Amino acid sequence: MPLPLSYPGLRCVLEHLEAVKRAHIIGRSPCLQKIDKLIPLCLENLYIEKTKLVINKLWITCLTAVTLDNLKNIYNKKVVFQSLYPFRIDIVPLIKYQIETEKATGTTLVIAVDDKRFIKKMLRKFKKAFGEYRSTLDGVNERFIPGLPKFSIPINNESRIQVYAIEDEKGLFKEDFPYNIIVKSISEISRI
Repeated sequence: MPLPLSYPGLRCVLEHLEAVKRAHIIGRSPCLQKIDKLIPLCLENLYIEKTKLVINKLWITCLTAVTLDNLKNIYNKKVVFQSLYPFRIDIVPLIKYQIETEKATGTTLVIAVDDKRFIKKMLRKFKKAFGEYRSTLDGVNERFIPGLPKFSIPINNESRIQVYAIEDEKGLFKEDFPYNIIVKSISEISRI
């Protein structure tokens, strides 16, 4: 008779299970639903758009809005927002929240748009809020959009948030959304 899984073993299995299969299994087990939020998802792709959610190859169409207050509780490594129409996303309160609580999320936010003017407008907001943290980001291996500011905002002694704009040359939707603002939470320890 096989031995039952320990919690660390179960956590490892669920964490590395493909997201759609994991949702299918957890949806049918009340015991697993209790611990599901404690175990991070390993996702290849997560796209949150205005009317749909894409998890790996699963497309879920919805008409409800996702607020940035919900981002405080996201444990994913990467979250991508994209829109063909100009829209308002205000990441500044999220960064201020992380500074106040001295707790970095470890999440990389990518705001992908088709309009370079939106990128400039958003970076002006960052400059107004965090102008003293402008940086050249010398150690970052990215092709920045020339002439736009870059920021390195300290959260605590161990982590900081980098904010910069790039022109996406290899992304999944590079034709529709060529310009990206990257808001990346990094550990100071990993930079050493």
